[in-house]
Amino acid sequence: MTGTNQEVARLLQELADLTKLEDGSPQSFRVRAYEKAVDAVKELSSDVGDMSVAGLVGCDGIGKSTATKIREYVDTGGIAKLEALRAAYPPELVELTRIPGLGPKTVILLRDQLGVGSVDQLRTAIDAHQLRDLPGLGARSEEKIARSIERLGLAGKQRRTPIIEAMPVANELVATLGALPEVRKIEYCGSLRRFRETIGDIDILVASNDPEPIMDAFVSLPMAREVLGHGSTKSAIVTSGGLQVDLRVVTPAQFGAAVLYFTGSVSHNVELRQRAIERGWTLNEYALSDAETSEVIASRTEKSIYSALGLREIPPQLREGHGEVAAAATGTLPRLVTESDIRGDLHVHSTWSGDGRSDLFAGLIDDRPTCDELVARIVEEAELALKRLGI
Repeated sequence: MTGTNQEVARLLQELADLTKLEDGSPQSFRVRAYEKAVDAVKELSSDVGDMSVAGLVGCDGIGKSTATKIREYVDTGGIAKLEALRAAYPPELVELTRIPGLGPKTVILLRDQLGVGSVDQLRTAIDAHQLRDLPGLGARSEEKIARSIERLGLAGKQRRTPIIEAMPVANELVATLGALPEVRKIEYCGSLRRFRETIGDIDILVASNDPEPIMDAFVSLPMAREVLGHGSTKSAIVTSGGLQVDLRVVTPAQFGAAVLYFTGSVSHNVELRQRAIERGWTLNEYALSDAETSEVIASRTEKSIYSALGLREIPPQLREGHGEVAAAATGTLPRLVTESDIRGDLHVHSTWSGDGRSDLFAGLIDDRPTCDELVARIVEEAELALKRLGI
């Protein structure tokens, strides 16, 4: 998919999400039309920038109204309808729709009846027991919503975003910035690279000898709602979806050390630094170096740093300070599951997917589980099924 198509698909998805609030339904005609167009644009082999309104309408899944908006973006760099929706439904209000039990109608009800326009305001309303008197809600709903806020990490300043929402944004950023001629290497880091369930913000690392054009392009991205900082080697933006993105540029020679450092976790990095100290070295975001002479021992790749420390390279998903460094030293690191290990799939429809009638967890537990609990339960049920089959 071309960069323009990728951006248009993202904007159409944002239109769909905001229209859910405007229409008060996740299944309205306009919402479905935008979502069909998102899939259609993703499947196009041609750049939408080279297509007329008539040409776009000729594509299965794109209607005339949506085609006109796509052309409007290509020609002007914006979509008037989207800007109006953004003004009417700010990111803080949209964030409420991430909470289980709060559909578009309920979110608008909370805004109109209680003046709730953010998660923090919702938390205050819950503490005051104001939700239970609203139509369709009650004391039990209040309790469930409060638990969901805590479980999703939405309360307070350190809010977390599910990986399923953050990953597409990170991939789009890597693809867009990676196409710049000044970029030698690029990687998203942090808890996203470690595949945590939720992330605080997105960290992007670039290797380049000419960082300023990259920084200028970054803060000028269409998805940048707000620029928090614009420096020569470090900048930060807030996306239209409310995600903070930090971009750092280092030299190609420093890239491996920087990726290692900014991927984390903190506990993992502490163990690596201790191992370096034991050898008379220092390890930071720039290099693994001799403590006395400052001679660089390794820095260009993560593998070279791990190797110098007498370790097998540790996959990012295992870097949590849970014994992986010791395992790498003894050659006992576990093998990660790969796509080739998958022999089938599990396909179900439930109230979570919106097109099923049964609760996925009815009769099992009172509240929705964490991802780890859900995986453990699925594995347990699969093992029992295999035993019954004699496998």
